[in-house]
Amino acid sequence: MPSSPPPSLTPTQLSLYLTHLFPTSPSTPHPTPPLSSHPPSTQHTYLTTLLTHHLATIPFENLSLHYSPHRQISLHRDALFQKIVGDGKGRGGYCMENNALFGLLLKGLGFVVYEAGARVWNPSAEGEGEGSSHMINIVTIGTKKYHVDVGFGSQGPIVPMPLDTSSPIQPHLTPASARLQYKNIPGTTDPSQRYWVYEHRASPNTSFQPRYCFTELEFLPSDYQVMNYFTSTSNKTWFTRTVVVERKVMGEGGELVGDVTVNGDVMKRRGKDGVKEREVKFASEEERVRALEEEFGIRLDEVERDGIKGLPSEIK
Repeated sequence: MPSSPPPSLTPTQLSLYLTHLFPTSPSTPHPTPPLSSHPPSTQHTYLTTLLTHHLATIPFENLSLHYSPHRQISLHRDALFQKIVGDGKGRGGYCMENNALFGLLLKGLGFVVYEAGARVWNPSAEGEGEGSSHMINIVTIGTKKYHVDVGFGSQGPIVPMPLDTSSPIQPHLTPASARLQYKNIPGTTDPSQRYWVYEHRASPNTSFQPRYCFTELEFLPSDYQVMNYFTSTSNKTWFTRTVVVERKVMGEGGELVGDVTVNGDVMKRRGKDGVKEREVKFASEEERVRALEEEFGIRLDEVERDGIKGLPSEIK
């Protein structure tokens, strides 16, 4: 049976998406698609630029599970595009939203890319990861594969990370760093099984900590429908219990220099070298909603603001 063609963004959607990522940089050179026809160095440089601007423009957030009358997440291409780009309300999404849309952008530009699933580490489960609940993108450039993720929040990767068994250390927000290790994980019965384990450390003086693991197996849309349903509805996931927002801060030179996070009723802003520049504890919903607009550019309408009333995540 012939398979149906994968979903793709329209030329108009691609153009609007790039404008959204580069609103003040109309002169930014964009290689002519398909990107796969360009030299590997050109592809890698442009992929890194897209990743940087995405992390600094589109927040990682779960607001639709709290500030919403329906509290549902759609992974349909047009719904994702309208929410994150089309509506112009400063919105983002959680992993399956941001990475799905970013993957569509990369495919539309002619990158060779597919999606994979990841198991997020659960430190309270004796080192075992949770079931597959995270989405990443795997991009092939030349003969190399790269792990790309725009949907894991503050400790997620900020550069394309090569699937390299020598585990080279990759940059993160200073003084942090990250790496991929190819190894077995706790809980498996076959010791020959290998996973790519994404690890992050806060500074050179601390040890690397696993954050999630994945294989190179391609996941299909039906896999993500199952993952998305559990992640967005189960009271066992923190997504349904706590309001979380995170966005990277871009420096004058175009590099990522810090981030702004909201975790429940607390907002923190970190700057260069990980220095905490600001911390605010919200005393009311009005304060949090105002901070979402002032710090992230997220504008919630009255229906969305009313959606959190009565939920455990509401600030009372």
